Amino acid sequence: MTPTKASLLVTYICAGLYLGLLSESGIAERMRLEKELQNLNAEVERLVVENQGLEEKERRLKNDAYALEQEARKYYLLSETAHVLKFEESISQAPEKPKVIPTSLRTAGLSGEWKEPPLFLLRFFFISFSVFLILGVYFKLKRLQPMSNHKRLN
Repeated sequence: MTPTKASLLVTYICAGLYLGLLSESGIAERMRLEKELQNLNAEVERLVVENQGLEEKERRLKNDAYALEQEARKYYLLSETAHVLKFEESISQAPEKPKVIPTSLRTAGLSGEWKEPPLFLLRFFFISFSVFLILGVYFKLKRLQPMSNHKRLN
C-alpha cells in the first residue's frame, strides 16, 4: 500500500468517526440533548408540583379566615391578640410580567458530579489527533524501504 493510499484510508476512518461521534447530529450531541431534556422534564415536574401546592395554599387562604391569620402570624410574627384584616384586591388592567424559571443547582454547575468536557474541546482534540495521525502514517510509510521488487519472479 502506498503512503498516499494509507493516509487516505486513515483520513476516511477519522472522518467517519468524527461524523458518527462528534458532529452536530452525532452520538455525543444526542446524549447531551437527552440529558438536557431529562433535566428540563425534572424541572417542569418539580415546578408543576410546587405550583399545585401554591394554588392549594392560595385557595385555602382566600376562603379560610383562620388559615389566613395563621399564615400571617407565621410570616409576620404577629401575636395571638393581633387582628388580621383582609382587603379585597381590585383587578388591574396592567399586563403581568412573565415569570422567570429559576435555574437549579445542577444546571448552574454547582453539583458535586464530574462534568464532561465541552463538545467543541473534544472536536478540537479529535481533529488535532487525526491530522497528526494522518501525517505520521504518511511520513512513516514514505520513509520505509520498499519490501518487494516490482519485477516478476518466474
